[in-house]
Amino acid sequence: DILVREPPLLEREMPSIGHHDVATDPVPVPKPQLDGDVRLPLPGGDRRHAYWERQTHAVVSILGAAGIMTVDEMRRCIEGLEESHYKKASYYERWATAVALLLLERNVFTNLELEEKLGVWEEPAPNETFAVGTVVRVRPTSHRTRWRKPHLRTPGFVHGLCGVVDRFVGSFPNPEELAFGGKASSKLPLYVVRFDWGSVCDFALQGGVATDAVTCEIYHSWLLPATEAELEEQRQTMQKKRQASGDIGEHPDCKRARHGEGHEGHGHGHEGAHTHDHGHEAHEERAVVEQRAVEAELPCPAIAQALVDVLIEKGLITKTQLRETIEKIDTADTKRGVVGRRLVARAWVDPAFKARLLKHANSACAELGIQASNAHVHTEIVVVEQSNEEHHLIVCTLCSCYPLSLLGLSPDWYKSREYRSRAVREPRALLKDFGTEVPATKKVVVHDSTADCRYMVLPQRPANTEGWSEAELETLVSRDSMIGVTVLPDVAASKKK
Repeated sequence: DILVREPPLLEREMPSIGHHDVATDPVPVPKPQLDGDVRLPLPGGDRRHAYWERQTHAVVSILGAAGIMTVDEMRRCIEGLEESHYKKASYYERWATAVALLLLERNVFTNLELEEKLGVWEEPAPNETFAVGTVVRVRPTSHRTRWRKPHLRTPGFVHGLCGVVDRFVGSFPNPEELAFGGKASSKLPLYVVRFDWGSVCDFALQGGVATDAVTCEIYHSWLLPATEAELEEQRQTMQKKRQASGDIGEHPDCKRARHGEGHEGHGHGHEGAHTHDHGHEAHEERAVVEQRAVEAELPCPAIAQALVDVLIEKGLITKTQLRETIEKIDTADTKRGVVGRRLVARAWVDPAFKARLLKHANSACAELGIQASNAHVHTEIVVVEQSNEEHHLIVCTLCSCYPLSLLGLSPDWYKSREYRSRAVREPRALLKDFGTEVPATKKVVVHDSTADCRYMVLPQRPANTEGWSEAELETLVSRDSMIGVTVLPDVAASKKK
């Protein structure tokens, strides 16, 4: 046997568990604000969450309390979103998309019921079936608008191409509907379509001839009528393109990079691609077409409202439940940190309570009539104390775990990829961005909340506050100091009692 020596730990590549594992990836390079993320710290302070965001949060709370779904199931669906969606969608768009996918998966409602609320409009397929020998064109991916990553059975390398119907296979339930909820509203004819090999590839195979072909099974909804003239134009266009690029006969390995891949100006998304109603889709770089085959358009708030509408129609939530839950969320949103400030002030004036808070926060909170755990899923609160030796900072690198019951709704920057990544990779630099410089003589300790714990920081009591009442002390405590991104300044000696 050959003994294989593992490289030293520091030399190994860190194994990311998914695109949500942002701290395992390199520190993000500062760039303009992305659609679904924020820069930090947020100028002007916190914003109030939009109504649809609070409504989405309320839906998750109601469904969780009813046992219809769990937070872990929702997290799993969020983690399963396509990476481009995950990065560009806003925080609550991810929630709404994930919950919709989960409930479809569990047959709580059907794909058709949800799409009726979404108002999704699909281009109608031709009314008549295609006979063997008919020239057809495969629709480009962009013929549909989707709020989620689709389940496609039409390979990207033939999107936009003309081919010839080789065989009628039969009629089958639509797999794009079966993938979400397990039910299809209709059956679709399925054909075997033959394509010229030279039209599929950006270059010819060494030794290939004009009669080489590839066949694919294409559903009726993906096909449009085409003509012999369009098919011939496609052949001539691709022939000229290969001649101009000098690729004919020179590259037998189909796995090599296509012409233009890896260069600026030939992006893999929608930018730079050109599509038309008919006839010219085949002119696009195959790499562009293939990439678009697996990309769906970004989720949008429409899915959040559609989710609410279908749940109400199905009787799974009521308008009264929704209103009452949103009212509770509104209270938390407008009074962020109120409960936490109360705990901090009590700990400052009562050493025995402080000891109990640091030992078992849930029990200490209960003494004051405060429910520290999340409302529907038990969580343990751990309070960590700032000191002259240690500076504590809390984060959730995998999602957004946060002591909601104590600090209210989390700020946008706490949920951002930048904060979640930099908090563990470069905490001192991150703190400096918040105006907090930690001396080298003090240890920085980062607490990553990844499971069933939530953390709160107990800030140091400012100097010159001896004799202050609890109510007065509460006014000094900031929400950010209980996250650990800031420290509380000392009170001026003139205000000392």
